[in-house]
Amino acid sequence: MREEKVKVGILGATGFTGEKLVELLVNHPRVEISYLSSTTKEPVPYNELFPRFERVLNIKCESLDVEKIKERCAVVFLALPHTISMEVVPSLLEGGKRIIDLSADYRLKSRELYEKFYGEFHKDEKGLNLAVYGLCEFFKEKIKEAQLVANPGCYPTGIILAIAPLLLEGVIEREIFVSSVSSISGAGRKPYLEYHYINISNNMWAYKPFVHQHIPEIEEVLEELSQQRVELSFVPHIVGVERGIYSTIYINFKERIEGAQLEEIYRKYYSSSLFVRIRKGLPKLKEVVGTNFCDLGFWVAENSRKAVVCSCIDNLIKGAAGNAVQNMNIMLGIEEETGLI
Repeated sequence: MREEKVKVGILGATGFTGEKLVELLVNHPRVEISYLSSTTKEPVPYNELFPRFERVLNIKCESLDVEKIKERCAVVFLALPHTISMEVVPSLLEGGKRIIDLSADYRLKSRELYEKFYGEFHKDEKGLNLAVYGLCEFFKEKIKEAQLVANPGCYPTGIILAIAPLLLEGVIEREIFVSSVSSISGAGRKPYLEYHYINISNNMWAYKPFVHQHIPEIEEVLEELSQQRVELSFVPHIVGVERGIYSTIYINFKERIEGAQLEEIYRKYYSSSLFVRIRKGLPKLKEVVGTNFCDLGFWVAENSRKAVVCSCIDNLIKGAAGNAVQNMNIMLGIEEETGLI
């Protein structure tokens, strides 16, 4: 007897992340896409918006209707802009839906920090208290029972995975500097001049040094895991590649540590993590693009007192849609890698 598929909906299905969710879920053996929404005024076949889905997905994309979502879906992915999800989540929770939110609306526990970095007062305190941070490698047991999962930000995913084991083992100083480079695709489909191909191709620039909105998310999660204060200096960059994030983390050890010891720490934490790979030497971005893997590597200085740790992910998969599907699999008791390998 064939097992009935779980019906899922995607809100914000025409953005980069929403499209990637559709791509991953349309071939997922345990789910069926039953609802898609975007800002379209009239229902339109999704495969007209994205012709590559012709003969693959026959469903219309329509304007957001909470009552239809409640009728058609058991699990809902929210690939909506920041500050919009909190308008929708309360009604979906009341309807008993299980939710994976890919915006920043439920990542921060502090409403004050949310208002400071996202410019709006958070209206859903109940949802904030209910939400589980969806970094599967560290919060899997909580995710299993969660009704609302806050999918991590793209930069935080690779950065936290690189730093957390070292903080948990107490081997590094709390002051950490991170430099990351990212594809512009992480910013979504916005018609801004600086996002045009001619401005991005063969180009690179830094932006929001020390004030990026992902800083409080990274610090909050690392402090929750390690129970110690973290001081993060973070400088992100845009680089002219189609996909991916490469983060270089500069750390200082409390005592001398050799490379073999550092590798042992990472393998202790990630030996059973399907989507974290510890590389010999430093990782390369092309090896993770198109996958749900996070590759980690490091280089210890000759004096054994400092090191760089590098992590790389596909910003639209492990940094967004892939991790969201991984969360869904855990929530539904499905094998974690289903639909992702």
